[in-house]
Amino acid sequence: MLRMVWSQLRHTRGRSLAVFTAVLVATTGFTVLTGAASTSRLVARGSVDTQFRASYDILVHPSAPAGGLLDQDLPTAAYGGISLDQWRRIEGVQGVEVAAPLAVLGIADLRPDLRVDVTDRVDRSAERQVIEIAPQVSGDRALSTLTAAPTYVYVSRRPLIPLSRISGDRRLFVYADGTRVDQASSAAECPGTGGGGALEVQADGRRLQVCTTAVGSFEPAARRTQVSEVQAYQLLWDDTFRLASVITLGRPASAVPATARLEIQLPAVIPALVAGIDPAAETRLVGLDRAVRQGRYLTGSDTVDPAAHDTSSSPFSPTGPVGLTLPVLAATDLAVDEQIDVAVSRLTGRTAGRVPGATTEALWPLLRDSAKEPPQTVEHDLAQLYRARLDAALTGRTPLSGVRALLRPRPQPHAPQPDGTARVLPRSGEPGSTDPAIDDVWRDSWLSGGGVGTGDPMSLEGQAQQWSLTAVGSFAPEALDSVGGAAQQALDLYCRAPPLGADARTRDLLGDRPLLPGDDPLGYPHRPPHLLTTLTAANDLHASLGSASAAAPLSSVRVRVAGIDRFDEVARERVRLVADEIVRRTGLTVEIVLGGSTVRSPVLLPAGPLGRPDLTLLEARTRTGVAAEIVTAVDRKNLLLLGLLLVVCTLLVGNAVSTAVRTRRRELAILACLGWPGRRLSLLVLAETTALGLAAGLLGAAVAQPLGRLADVRVSGTVALLCVPLAVLLTAVAGAWPALQAARTRSAAALQANAVRARRTAALRTVAALAAANLVRTPARTLVGAVSLAAGVGAVTLIAAALWAFNDGMVGSLLGQAVSVQVRGVDLLAVSGVLLFGVLGVADVLYLNVRERAAEFATLRAIGWPDATLNRLLVYEALGVGALGCAIGVGGGLGSVVLLVGRVDGRLAALAVAVTAAALVLTVLAALVPAILIRRLPTAVLLGEQ
Repeated sequence: MLRMVWSQLRHTRGRSLAVFTAVLVATTGFTVLTGAASTSRLVARGSVDTQFRASYDILVHPSAPAGGLLDQDLPTAAYGGISLDQWRRIEGVQGVEVAAPLAVLGIADLRPDLRVDVTDRVDRSAERQVIEIAPQVSGDRALSTLTAAPTYVYVSRRPLIPLSRISGDRRLFVYADGTRVDQASSAAECPGTGGGGALEVQADGRRLQVCTTAVGSFEPAARRTQVSEVQAYQLLWDDTFRLASVITLGRPASAVPATARLEIQLPAVIPALVAGIDPAAETRLVGLDRAVRQGRYLTGSDTVDPAAHDTSSSPFSPTGPVGLTLPVLAATDLAVDEQIDVAVSRLTGRTAGRVPGATTEALWPLLRDSAKEPPQTVEHDLAQLYRARLDAALTGRTPLSGVRALLRPRPQPHAPQPDGTARVLPRSGEPGSTDPAIDDVWRDSWLSGGGVGTGDPMSLEGQAQQWSLTAVGSFAPEALDSVGGAAQQALDLYCRAPPLGADARTRDLLGDRPLLPGDDPLGYPHRPPHLLTTLTAANDLHASLGSASAAAPLSSVRVRVAGIDRFDEVARERVRLVADEIVRRTGLTVEIVLGGSTVRSPVLLPAGPLGRPDLTLLEARTRTGVAAEIVTAVDRKNLLLLGLLLVVCTLLVGNAVSTAVRTRRRELAILACLGWPGRRLSLLVLAETTALGLAAGLLGAAVAQPLGRLADVRVSGTVALLCVPLAVLLTAVAGAWPALQAARTRSAAALQANAVRARRTAALRTVAALAAANLVRTPARTLVGAVSLAAGVGAVTLIAAALWAFNDGMVGSLLGQAVSVQVRGVDLLAVSGVLLFGVLGVADVLYLNVRERAAEFATLRAIGWPDATLNRLLVYEALGVGALGCAIGVGGGLGSVVLLVGRVDGRLAALAVAVTAAALVLTVLAALVPAILIRRLPTAVLLGEQ
């Protein structure tokens, strides 16, 4: 038997080589592409393992469960609700590595030094003059602009007498020189101010009041654009300046310090969120101590202390206690966007002489319409003002700022829209209509009229002592440990992902930059905590104010579970058990964020009152369970891909083996005539095919790894050795049916020409009709070619749709996009291999058709058919097989997409059309080899054999 097998392989080299090549290509290709699929899975899991986790795994908060999408504001949304005892119970849960509490106190009103030096604009030869300081404020990437009412500086060489005090019955103003003025008459001279402005001594001895404001309108909405402050300064004999618009509190005018430079403090305020932390827990969770850039880190003993410096704007030094200060670790950058351009000019003409004695309403047109010299503009940036103030506070060991209130913004309400976006609901009414206390504290906020939120103030005024913030150090939010990278940025407490433009119009309006908040404490977007104090200091503040939050001061607790270094079922179960135990011990709400990822949700921000148009933005949120969905999707995709590979390889080998056996029909019949039983004939066929399979498998195992390296695919030695059993198995399975047919061979029937019964058929008048009839004549072979191509087309549709879905965020996430970028190359390699095998299957079917119908083609050529017509016949047959394969492949591919992604988007229709067109072009190209074979057919010999 073995000698017979060897003899057959030697003497039928062409047939054996064809089978050997088919098996070699199929097994080697399957092995390499299996390595590609395995590489894809390993890369995907590796990418997930490096980005599946933020700095914490569980978020504990007192609010209602958030559902699938978690807002960035969730850790800071509540102002208390978790007690210190509950935090300690969370720390005691087995498996908890770190439990970091956060106690949000509110937004503090920081007052930076926005000073404008107008000394060089003063004409020292003039007796009286007015300097105009006109601010132009812009925010929201210069989309919101405000032309603010100017500040006027009245400078006079004539004596200016400041107000000293108000008499006990509050009906008389007493000035520094003893002059007494009726309060009602003073207020009537300067309506809307209450009177009390500095008095200028005229040449005739009269004393005329210089009103402290110039008013164009008393409407609340016009206070930033039609209400100007007027500051009076006396230019002394030594060319120094002394402020007259001040209350001396019983001191003489000479007690007001004179300055060589005339620097005007303009109103400015920077909102900053203050929160209490446990320094040790933050060190273990995010390495906050390693992010300190100046000063020192917080310690557990830092608490509220008496302030060493006064933070008021009074020119006089304090005579008693200056209040209490809250120690804070301040961020180096508050990530705010607001510019203040200040134009300084001197009014010309006789305007200055008409200022004393003019009413507030008369001053407005007088100063506004006056001619002025060309202005000099100075640019200021709110972020730079904050950094300068922080540096000065840390260097000079002075308070960062006084604080009048801690504002607690409420969650921003959203209204869902029909197109799937969420519309941010605007703030109703004027700022003052929400709460007068808010508007009073934040009246120095230039752009506070454009916010979208509301809030509750926790006032620090009216207390026994003033409050201030003292920076013990500064930290860089961007330097904190970021375990999960961009995929977990929405869970980053201190360095949040700002909103981005969702469409080309919005991106163009924003200049391809993110939208940042300005000086509106209730504006959009909300702010992360940038001023951090200790829980001890926070409790002291609550106790001092008698706050209701003192019993449960914590807003959230971020929990990291111990023993997790990769994303798998064990890690997920460990986190779930810890979360369940936290709920059991505390009754609080828990959100499992392990395996979550940042997603971008569309949000419509309505137009603002200061010129900003409506914007369509992408807000960063966290979608839970993303990593599990990605791993499951990749595993499904690889399973489907390997299944398609196996089907194509089996069809390719099976077609080759069955054709080889079919061509030996007469040889097997002769052996049957010599007495070989059917069992022996089937064993002969199986032995020959498995021998070829074994040889091809051994060669495939040798070349699989080098080919894998060329394709940048990792093929392990174990996977390479799979070529051997795979090749033997494929050839054995492919040869099973031909072996069974060989066992049934009957010598007489095989050696005789079969008479085919004539059948009446319709006349075939076109080449296309003849091609269709030829395909129907051998349905099994046609189906084999179609299924081979269908597997390739289905694989292309599946992987292309998966890549498209990943790019859209297959699971709507940055983690999905990261995985897609890394697995795309190996997936495309695997798909290309499947499609190549499918095209080879079609070429094989066409080639066998030409070989078996060689006599027919010779006859057609003999009766005058040109080669071009014969080639067209082959092209039509190729298109028939290709169309059938594409129909099956696209249908199967779309079904697989539904299984993988969960839906079929309308864009997949265009994808299916493109794949079908490409596949049909490839099948036409596959017909080139049979077309060349037709030209080489020995027509005379074939007709003679017939």
